[in-house]
Amino acid sequence: MNFVIEEEKKLPIIATPDVLVVGAGPAGIGAAISAARSGAKVLLVERYGFLGGNLTIAMVNPMFTFHDINGNQVIRGIAGELVEKLVSLKASQGHVNDLTFDNASMTPFDPEGMKYLLFQMVMDAKVELLLHTWAVDVQKEDHKIISVIIENKSGRQAICPKVAIDCSADADIIALSGSKFIKGRKEDGAMQPVTLFFRIGGINMTILRIWMKQNRDLLKDSPTDKEIDSSKAIAFLGLKTLVKRGMELGEFPKDAAPRILFYQLPIEGQVAVNATRLQGIDGTNAFDLTYAEFETRSQAWHITNFLKKYVGGFEDAYIVDTGVQVGVRETRHIIGDYTLTEQDVLCGKSFYDGIACGTFAIDIHPPEGQEQIFSGSGKAVYEIPFRCLLPEGLDNVLVAGRSISATHTAFGSSRVMATCMGIGQGAGVAAAQMILNNLKSRSVNAHEVRKQLLIDGQYLLDSEETEKIIDKNLVLNRNIGSGDSAGHYNPFKDLHHG
Repeated sequence: MNFVIEEEKKLPIIATPDVLVVGAGPAGIGAAISAARSGAKVLLVERYGFLGGNLTIAMVNPMFTFHDINGNQVIRGIAGELVEKLVSLKASQGHVNDLTFDNASMTPFDPEGMKYLLFQMVMDAKVELLLHTWAVDVQKEDHKIISVIIENKSGRQAICPKVAIDCSADADIIALSGSKFIKGRKEDGAMQPVTLFFRIGGINMTILRIWMKQNRDLLKDSPTDKEIDSSKAIAFLGLKTLVKRGMELGEFPKDAAPRILFYQLPIEGQVAVNATRLQGIDGTNAFDLTYAEFETRSQAWHITNFLKKYVGGFEDAYIVDTGVQVGVRETRHIIGDYTLTEQDVLCGKSFYDGIACGTFAIDIHPPEGQEQIFSGSGKAVYEIPFRCLLPEGLDNVLVAGRSISATHTAFGSSRVMATCMGIGQGAGVAAAQMILNNLKSRSVNAHEVRKQLLIDGQYLLDSEETEKIIDKNLVLNRNIGSGDSAGHYNPFKDLHHG
C-alpha cells in the first residue's frame, strides 16, 4: 500500500469571522486592513511569525512601482500610507529614481522596519491575527466555502468565515476547494524561476559610485555621472559580459541570473541583491523548494565573493542575511471571470470594475534560457478588474495578489508588490460590502467599490475624483534604453500604445 487512511475527527471551530484572509503578504495586508476599516470583523492567518510575505520573508527589495512615466503616483491608498510611515521611521528613502528597469520610481526599505510597521498597521485596524498557521483543507457546500481547516502547534482546527480572501500567493484555498486553475504558461505550465534575495553589508558607497563612473559601459545604458551622483539610492544593473566570463572560469554560478542587480538600502553600507536564480522549480512542491533553498544560498555565497573581487567598494563586504525563504515568482493562476492580458497591460486599459492600477513593465524572468523579457515601465497605466478576483465556481471567495486571473505574460507586470497591495485593498473593500449587504461575490456593485476606494485615497483611471499627484523629481527621462548589458529584450514594442 502507498497510502494511509486518516481517522475521522471532530475539529473545534475556533473562529467565525466576517472575513478570513489567508496569507499576510502585500495583498493580504491590503485586504485585511481595508476590510476591517470598512466595518468587517477580520481574521488574518499567516504561516510565519511575522507579516509581509515576499516583502519580509523573501526580503524582495525595493517595492515597484508607484509612479507613471510623468511622475504621477498611481498606486496610493494603503500602499502609499505604508511608504509614508516607513519614511517617518527612517526605514525607507521613500520613492526615488531607478536606473535599472526604466521605472519612474522605486521604493527601497528596511525589512526589519517593515515587519514592525506592518504589525502596527494591522493592529491599529483591529484585525485579529493568527500566526504560525497553515490552511490545509476546506469544506465546500453549494458553491460556498463553509470552513477552512487549519493546522498549527495547537493542532487541527476549523475557521468558518462568511467570506474568504485567498492571499496565499499560490491560490491554496482555490486548489483545496477543487476549483480550476492553471500553473505558469497555459501552453506548457512553465513558471518563472525562483530567486533568493540577500543583503550585503560593509560596502563603501563612495568608492562604489566612483567605480560605476569608471565602468559605466558595463552597466545598463551607461548612466551618466549626474545620474549616479544624484541617486538617493544606488540602483545597479549590468555586468553581463563580466558575469559570462565568471561563469566560464567557475567564479560565478552557472544557474544564477546572467547579470548583477542590487539596490541600496536605507541602512549605511547595505544593498539588497537580486542575482540568484533557479529555473524549473515548482513553488507548490516541497521537494523542489527544499532543493532551491540550499542551491540559491550557495549561489549567494559565490556571488558575494565575485562582487568583492570585481566591483569597487565591495572589498570588505559580507553577507548580512538571506531571505527566510526563497522568493517564488509564479505558481497557480485562478480561472476568473476575466483574464488580464498583455494587451490590457501594454495599452493601459481601464475597466468599469477596475479596483487597482499597475504601471510596472511586463518583466518575465525566463523559465528557460537566459534572456529576460522586459517591456519598459511607466509608459502605460492599466487597471485590474474586479472580475480577475472571482474564482470559477465559488460565490464567497475572492483572490488577491499574484494568483489572480492573468495570463503568464500579463502576470509579469501585475505580480509586483505595490500592485498586489492595491489589489488586496480592492478585495477587502469588496468583501466588506459582501458582508454589510449580504451579497454573493458576483453581486457586488463595482461602482460602489470604486467609490469607496477613491474615498480611501486610492487612484483609479477614468475618475473625475482622482487628483494627479505629480513628483517632478520622478519624471522618467530615460525610457528608450536597450537593456542589452543586462540581458533584456522587448518583444512588445509594436504592441505598445501607452
